[in-house]
Amino acid sequence: MEAKTSEAIRQFFSGFLVVLGEPGQVEVTPEEGDVYVNLSGPFKLIPQGDPAFRAALGRVAQLHLRADLPQGVRIVVDINGEALARRHELAERARRVAERVVAERRRIQLEPMPPQDRRVIHLVLADFPGVRTYSVGKGSGRRVVIEPTQE
Repeated sequence: MEAKTSEAIRQFFSGFLVVLGEPGQVEVTPEEGDVYVNLSGPFKLIPQGDPAFRAALGRVAQLHLRADLPQGVRIVVDINGEALARRHELAERARRVAERVVAERRRIQLEPMPPQDRRVIHLVLADFPGVRTYSVGKGSGRRVVIEPTQE
């Protein structure tokens, strides 16, 4: 990602914080076809722990910055690193379950989860030896299945 694109994203979110009157910092990090933006600070008006708010803010930024963003790049918004911590927890859990799948030679179906959480599990286990993943179900009931490969 070009420095110009990162700067445009940083300016958008810095302006957002100024408009709200919220002190804070904006961190922009390119990652696997997306742009991760972490807003950090002692926020009073910005809801924390609200994935729908973060997703909506990311969509608004994407629409506003569409001329500056490469095609297909998503802006993933985080508040004080909460989503990143969640991704790390999911990744660790996925690895533990995959180890059980290999050891027990049986499929394990996880609980229903949102698309971004399922994506984390699929990416983390893509190169995990001895397992494959896929999603089943519809809508809010969609879940990841981790099963042993046929070796």
